[in-house]
Amino acid sequence: MIKKVLMIITFLAVILVAGCVDYKQAPTADAGANAAAADTAGQDAAILEEIKKLEEELAAEDAKAGDDTAAKDDIKADEKKDAITGAATADNTDSVEDKDVVEKTVEAPKNDQSSDMKVITVKENQVVKLKTKVEDPDNDPVTYKYSKPLSEDGMWTTKYGDAGEYIVTLTATDGRLTTEQKIKIVVERVNVPPVIELTKDINVNEGQSVQFEPKVSDPNNDAVTVEVSEPLKSGSFATDHTSSGEYTIKVTASDGELTSEQVFTLTVKDVNMKPVIEGVEDLVVSEGDKVTISPKVSDLDAEDALSVSISDPVGSDGVWQTTYTDNGEYSVLVSVDDGKETVTKKIKLTVKDVNKAPQIIDVDLS
Repeated sequence: MIKKVLMIITFLAVILVAGCVDYKQAPTADAGANAAAADTAGQDAAILEEIKKLEEELAAEDAKAGDDTAAKDDIKADEKKDAITGAATADNTDSVEDKDVVEKTVEAPKNDQSSDMKVITVKENQVVKLKTKVEDPDNDPVTYKYSKPLSEDGMWTTKYGDAGEYIVTLTATDGRLTTEQKIKIVVERVNVPPVIELTKDINVNEGQSVQFEPKVSDPNNDAVTVEVSEPLKSGSFATDHTSSGEYTIKVTASDGELTSEQVFTLTVKDVNMKPVIEGVEDLVVSEGDKVTISPKVSDLDAEDALSVSISDPVGSDGVWQTTYTDNGEYSVLVSVDDGKETVTKKIKLTVKDVNKAPQIIDVDLS
């Protein structure tokens, strides 16, 4: 503003001096008068141009000054408005209805290093129960909750297989302001051996097939190697007439660190195999012939003792010498007894009649 006044005063002085010079100059002739007038007009034009430039510069400075002043006024007005709004908010906090409150979330004070995060360490299969202490400087009622895997009140029953690190969030609020804090829960692995489902003893008869597949699980979800002893190692056992007896079956399951075992009994009951009679068939002989029966007997139960019998007229020795009066048909039974069961085979024996000429035995006086 001072600069503006000084410039105006300077130009007024210039105009005044120029006017005085023209006024004191006396014209000596017409030509001189005309020259002086022209010179005066040029000076006037130059002064007017300088005044115009001065006015433009003054106008530009006034515009800039006005903008700066307006900006400053706006800033002051905003600061004043904020101060008034803040005071009004502070005075009326308790009277504002809940629906008009804008909830703001802030984080609890943090240190620069993440290692300063609260760390809670537990073992697998352990119950996590966090004790929470929350205070409010205004003594407002505060509610809080935890994020998963914790329940909202900070509890979690871990189980085998839950090993790992979990970042949970504790959120506390007084209804207007909310505070959050991150907590790291470290669940340490606890290895336990695989679990083999209890297998009852197995009973089968000879000749039956046994199928067996153990049911094994691992609480830690580890890979498990399972082995079964003979004769069920392959998972299948086709019994036969020699398989009778008791077998102790052991099931072993390992996760590479720990091993579980279970033992049960497989009983294969003996099923008697009947003896077999071979080498006999129906016979046809003539009177006077010798009949020979030689049966071939066998038993798949090798330990069984066999007893053979042949009915009359042949006899157990298997030999019969026929005579000329033995013609006829006979049913001969061949029997084999293994001490448990008896097997019988019937043979049809035919003795054909052979006519013989009469024989004169003696002649004498009567």
